[in-house]
This record gives sequence, C-alpha cells and structure tokens, in this order.
Amino acid sequence: MPENSTNSRIKAPLSIQTLVAVLVPAIIMSASPHIDPDRHPFGYYFRIIWIGVCLAGFLSILLNTLRKAGSLKWGTDTLVVRSRRVSGKEIKTICIDGPLVGILPQGKWIVPVNLCFRFMGDREQAMKRLINWAEANGIQLKYKRFVKWL
Repeated sequence: MPENSTNSRIKAPLSIQTLVAVLVPAIIMSASPHIDPDRHPFGYYFRIIWIGVCLAGFLSILLNTLRKAGSLKWGTDTLVVRSRRVSGKEIKTICIDGPLVGILPQGKWIVPVNLCFRFMGDREQAMKRLINWAEANGIQLKYKRFVKWL
C-alpha cells in the first residue's frame, strides 16, 4: 500500500427488507398447525430445519449489521475493505444503490456481503473519491440495485 493512502470509515449496510424476508417464513412455519412427527416425519423435520435455517440467517444478517465500523484504505490501484485487499484488476464492477456500495469481483455474479458497505461521516466526499478511483483504474460503475450474498 502506498505511503499516501488514507482511510474512510465504512459500516455494514442495514437491510430491513432482508431481515423481514428471512424472518417471515420462520414465523409462518412456526405458527402453522402442529404436524405430528409420527404420522408425517418428513414434514415435521423439514419444518424444524427450515425454521432453524431462517433464524440462523436472521442472526447472521443482524450480527453483520451490528459489527463495529471498519475502514476502507485507498491505494493507487488497490482498495483494502476492512481487512480484505482487492486490486483494481480483480474488480469487475462497483455497484451503487443510494448510500450502499458493493464491489463485484471478477468471475462473480453476486456481491459478497464483506464487500458491501456504506460510508460514514462525509459520505459525499468519500463517494466522489470512490468514483474518481474507479475511473482512474478503468472500473465500471453501475447505479442500480444489486444482490448481496454471504
């Protein structure tokens, strides 16, 4: 990393829609009528496993959102997002959806959650710097909704 690199503070995005979308199926499955495990073992165990997966996903998203703020370190041709170094050659696209920023690596179709963030503090200045950095490194910018995944 060059000597003149600086930091911007970043935070994981809070997605209420995702939290609700993961929690609602668990609530529906747990509120549905009781299934007898002796008569319908597949349905019973499927329901228990589905509720567990939904709750694990909910907790995972919630813990990711509540983790402490990280930093984005700027280099001439690399970015260090939290502790992950990403060179400009490894980045396919930078997706921007309002305050959310997602870095899509080469060969991926979905933005990894650890490369998705929002700026803290002077958001406009940091966003301008990101746009300038992307243009200087020949990285495409997309201003649209994007999918993020674990």
